[in-house]
Amino acid sequence: MTERTRLWLVPLAAAAGWGVGFLPQLVQPQPLLLAPMVAELVSFTLLAAALGGLAAGLRPDRRLLSAVLAGAGVLGAAFLGLTLASGPAATNPSTLTHMIAIAAITTLAGLAAGIAASLGPCVLRAPMLAAPAVCVPLWLDGMLPGELPSSVIDALLAAALVTVLVTSVRRAVDVVAWVPAWILGWAMQTLLTVLVAIGVLIQEGRSVDAGLLSSHLVYFHERWNEPAVHYPAGWALAGVLALALVAWRLRDTLRV
Repeated sequence: MTERTRLWLVPLAAAAGWGVGFLPQLVQPQPLLLAPMVAELVSFTLLAAALGGLAAGLRPDRRLLSAVLAGAGVLGAAFLGLTLASGPAATNPSTLTHMIAIAAITTLAGLAAGIAASLGPCVLRAPMLAAPAVCVPLWLDGMLPGELPSSVIDALLAAALVTVLVTSVRRAVDVVAWVPAWILGWAMQTLLTVLVAIGVLIQEGRSVDAGLLSSHLVYFHERWNEPAVHYPAGWALAGVLALALVAWRLRDTLRV
């Protein structure tokens, strides 16, 4: 395989990664009049864009060009996927504007996280991928009919977090990355519950104005402090497994 062929695989892999992440919305489409102000679509776009951004790591020797090509693949797939999944266009221009803005912000945030995780220092991997990792249970829930039991969500959450955290640890100092990763993951789960509430209000005809956003900042703070929102069993299991696995990986370093 030539260098040129490998380089042009980057946007194709990025587009494919975005397609995998957004697959639930394409397989079982939800009404997207409010999209992406519902937790499911926000999680799908964030996870999808992060997976696509990781494709930049296929050519770490050409960082800038690889990042640009991965971005092109993700943005092209995102535009096509959101267009196909959105169904009838929103008749309310204000709602349509909000839909496009949040879709763009979510996609760019996930893309930046994926590229930073794949091309940046190893210590960035856990913080950058923590928020997409907490979207994995919603991704699988969107792929399957019915709702997943909380025990399954806890197990999926733990598995996703442990995978991100353990693969980010090469040296003992990398464990420091767990702190921002934990905070970002916790914040993402809180944000998803707040977005559901915003989506319901928009569905009732309210616009996203300064007053609504201000009230939801207070709501965000309240939900942040509610452990049940964050599937505490999943986080606890992730913490125990991650500590055990990292201790094993660093056993030579930690040995006196």
